[in-house]
Amino acid sequence: MDFEYTATIHISKEDLRKMYLYVYWGGDFCDIFDEIISGYDDKIYYSSEYIYDQVQDEILRRLKQSE
Repeated sequence: MDFEYTATIHISKEDLRKMYLYVYWGGDFCDIFDEIISGYDDKIYYSSEYIYDQVQDEILRRLKQSE
């Protein structure tokens, strides 16, 4: 039997802003993502691989929007 599992992970606006500014100033997205996610609880930390691409896309979208 197959089951579908879905979950929601909330990244705060402040953390998204920190990621945006870090990348805006020339930092590597992977570094800041890991730093911020490591402060979240274990459930989110170990699930972060599922949202990495989506968060990166959002940061890139914000960067393009600010040009």
